[in-house]
Amino acid sequence: MDRRSFMKNIAATGSLAWVAGSKPVLAQAAGSSYRQPVPFLGSPADAGLTPDEVLLLFTVDPAATAANQSAMYPQSVASGDPQPSGIVLWTRVDPAETGGSFPDMVAWQIASDPSFSPASTLASGVATLDPTRDNTVKLPVTQAALQPYTGYFYRFIYNQTASRTGQFKTLPAATDALAQLNIGYVVCQDYGNGFYTALAYLAQEDVDFVIHLGDYIYETLAPTAFPSMPARLVGPFPSGSTTIPTGLDDYRYLYKLYRSDLNQQAVHERFAYIQLWDDHEFANDCHGDFHPDDNTAPVSATTPQPALRQAANQAWSEYGLADVSFDPTQSWQQSIQVYRKFSLGKLADLIVTDERLYRDGPPCGNGIAGQRYFSLGCPEILDGRRTMLGAAQKQWFIDQVTGSTATWKIWANEVLLMQLKATAVYVDLDQWDGYGEERKSLLSTFEKAKVENLVAITGDLHTFLAGYLKPDFDNIFASPVGVELMVGSLTSANFEEEIESDIDLPSAAVPAKMFGVAPNLLDPLIRSLNPHIHYWDSSTHGYAVLTLTPSELTCQFKAVTTIREPTANLVALKTFTVPAGKVQLNS
Repeated sequence: MDRRSFMKNIAATGSLAWVAGSKPVLAQAAGSSYRQPVPFLGSPADAGLTPDEVLLLFTVDPAATAANQSAMYPQSVASGDPQPSGIVLWTRVDPAETGGSFPDMVAWQIASDPSFSPASTLASGVATLDPTRDNTVKLPVTQAALQPYTGYFYRFIYNQTASRTGQFKTLPAATDALAQLNIGYVVCQDYGNGFYTALAYLAQEDVDFVIHLGDYIYETLAPTAFPSMPARLVGPFPSGSTTIPTGLDDYRYLYKLYRSDLNQQAVHERFAYIQLWDDHEFANDCHGDFHPDDNTAPVSATTPQPALRQAANQAWSEYGLADVSFDPTQSWQQSIQVYRKFSLGKLADLIVTDERLYRDGPPCGNGIAGQRYFSLGCPEILDGRRTMLGAAQKQWFIDQVTGSTATWKIWANEVLLMQLKATAVYVDLDQWDGYGEERKSLLSTFEKAKVENLVAITGDLHTFLAGYLKPDFDNIFASPVGVELMVGSLTSANFEEEIESDIDLPSAAVPAKMFGVAPNLLDPLIRSLNPHIHYWDSSTHGYAVLTLTPSELTCQFKAVTTIREPTANLVALKTFTVPAGKVQLNS
């Protein structure tokens, strides 16, 4: 049935309850800071729609239930990459709910209050559902009616069913002098390894937005610890694979599953995300298009896999919340760009780097023990040509940090920046230890430029960690140039769980827990061998909250008492403060 026949049929049957006086606001185009902003409708005719058709697209059936919402929008709604007058809005409509017939358009609205009354609706429009993008709708919206550092509500409407209502806050203007800004940050959420109990608490926090530092999905079906006792089942993949993804539909399957979690949905509905990726969005310890682990012969760790890398890029662009477009006509190196910067008024600049797409392989080989992990090193470690960022991104990053006039320079950094050794042994050369000369170059450049208030927030290692950044970590007398604050994982296996799993301790032999949080057995050893590390806890899971003011940065580490059950208690783990103008961790 064509569009106009559908409209006439609806009108003739009288099956719609029209909302008196309701008119969709068709926003005019505005200057945009987004790379590919959504085109606004100047008039209904711009979309080939009559006024009655437009009104129908924005009509909500009051009889629609929460069950109807969940069926229509199984991944709910989300937002990301806020700007002073903009936001990226996201949803997905289940193809089973479309029936392949009109309407194939989904309407969206942004309002100043959750009633979405005509007076409060500030911007709205329609988007065409695209099966080639897995029916995801991703809209970089810029509208002059949206004010800096202000909270708004949004929703989608399809076939008379409104989505749940989401919220976001815009960024402050670049010239705003804020008294305070609050940021949540999280990482590493292996779905099979545990429940997202920490996200239930993060959804209740008073933060302005949330940074996700990567490993939003895990490409393997077995959990990272206790593989014989998964907390939740994952797989098999649509391809039939029972190990790793083989193509685009397998990666999409993971995103849909992970976004089906109600605690995950609650955080997305509450806050805009600033999102980056790490390795598991493609493959463990990946570099470029190399997939080091879990391959089936003849494919090995040294076999390039450009098609699979491209599939991972596309799935991330569809389900990620970044203002990042995907160009399938380009190679995997050029089809997507993840690194970008956010200005948080005069208070802070947030610089997001991509430490996977452009990096060289590990210096001592792609093998596991003795090469990537627990390695004595090799001559390649001292090769100054080796890079994690790539030449173009490295120069861009240096320019952003040294050119920043904001009080705080926050580096959203994927992998551990500080050195981590056990006497002469490098614990993990997938981290910056495998790219030590580039790390020294960066930190020395910042030291010479007299960069102040440099703070790296980091994920990947499934550990709560705090310490000092130095150009030369082997010189205990060298002055630090910044601090690093690593957040523990949401669910992915930490060191204590890995040890417990590997040695298969009976439950009676597992150390008793105090207040539900396991004692941190590795902390004294790690800190004694790495004096630049001030704090280490790899025994629990949770999230972090940064509070920025002109005079001080505060970081609160918060942990949950369990991820093996659907509910948990929240524990205040550790709090650090960093005074402005000083490289100093206080606790």
